[in-house]
Amino acid sequence: MAYNEPERLAEAARVLQESRTGLVLTGRIKDGKLILDKTTEDEIARKFAGADTAFVALNSPFDPASQSV
Repeated sequence: MAYNEPERLAEAARVLQESRTGLVLTGRIKDGKLILDKTTEDEIARKFAGADTAFVALNSPFDPASQSV
């Protein structure tokens, strides 16, 4: 089976979404800005429609030197 990083990440996000009550934020950091994936934006809109809520995301490691997908 070929190694497919995007599919592995999507599967990991799916497992977390099914087993946790919070949000799984997926996206990328580009030019120093966080860009959320469309699926993440849609989930936020669905779960928190009309909300004005602040949050702090912890334990969100990423490798800034990783290869682009």
